[in-house]
Amino acid sequence: MDKTPEQMLDEVKTEVRTSLDKSLDEKVQAIKDGIDAQMRAGFAELAKPRIEVVGPASEMRAVAEAIVQKRALTLSGSGAYNVLKAFEKVVASKHDIVSKARWIYGAGAQTNIPVFTARPARPIKQAEGATGIAGDATAAQSVTSITPYAYYSEIFVSAEDIVQGAASVEAALPELFGEAFANALHYGMVVGDATMTGIFADAALTNDIMCDAAGAPVWADFIELAGALKAKAFSPVIVTSSTFVGNLLLSTAASHEGLKMELLTKGSIRGVPVYEDPFAPSTNVAGDIVACGLDLQNYAIACAREFTIEPIRAPGTAGVYYQATGFYNGKPILAANGWQLEAV
Repeated sequence: MDKTPEQMLDEVKTEVRTSLDKSLDEKVQAIKDGIDAQMRAGFAELAKPRIEVVGPASEMRAVAEAIVQKRALTLSGSGAYNVLKAFEKVVASKHDIVSKARWIYGAGAQTNIPVFTARPARPIKQAEGATGIAGDATAAQSVTSITPYAYYSEIFVSAEDIVQGAASVEAALPELFGEAFANALHYGMVVGDATMTGIFADAALTNDIMCDAAGAPVWADFIELAGALKAKAFSPVIVTSSTFVGNLLLSTAASHEGLKMELLTKGSIRGVPVYEDPFAPSTNVAGDIVACGLDLQNYAIACAREFTIEPIRAPGTAGVYYQATGFYNGKPILAANGWQLEAV
């Protein structure tokens, strides 16, 4: 049965109304679901305990932010404090004279250095067909013996510094111990100790030059010492105190201006380098050695083993003792290959 236009229009209106109602209901329900979810999340967040981290965690976060932003950082605490990741050390004396010596390495208990105590005699003319020529016993051969002994140093580091310290203690130890051992070897080489023979010890070098007058050495004394060294076929240096070098530079004698300029600009006297050593004695009473002249390769330092650093935990303490040991000794190889300027 055919529908009339009025019936067909009514059906269309009904379908449209039904579709709109269904779509509207779905949207309303979706909105309700979304609101419910947001409210549940909000209530859940409000129900959580509020904890503010103010200890190391927050400080580590601040450290990270400071690294990214490249800005200075001050940590909180009982008073503000900056954490530095490097150690500052007391300024030490230079020990470059030790590196100029002859180093001999070996695990043996004793080091023997073969030496000729003198050169062969000066050759002289011989008659043709000569017989019965006298022998030459001038060039005697011998050895210089050096026996290394143990040197020891230690540093105590607390448990707090190891665990909680910002700076790396272990990384700083080799340099700290190295400085201490270099200081000991430097002192032994120049002054001498219970083991090493110092070049300023009387008769450690057997050639003596006496100062012209009592008191501190003057230009004439150092000119004579430099001349004696320049006359020999080796590479000498003069080792003396900064006090005596200062006296030379403060000299008002007009005839020494050229020498003073050389000492100021080149650090030498008559072409011989001058080492101002912090351990060289500055006293000048009669018999004191006020300067030495030698090739530093004529001083031998025997090293049985490089210094080692070992951590030792002692009972009754949470800290660690870092102990360093090395085995050394030193002396001039040939005492006759050096000169001492002696006060009178």
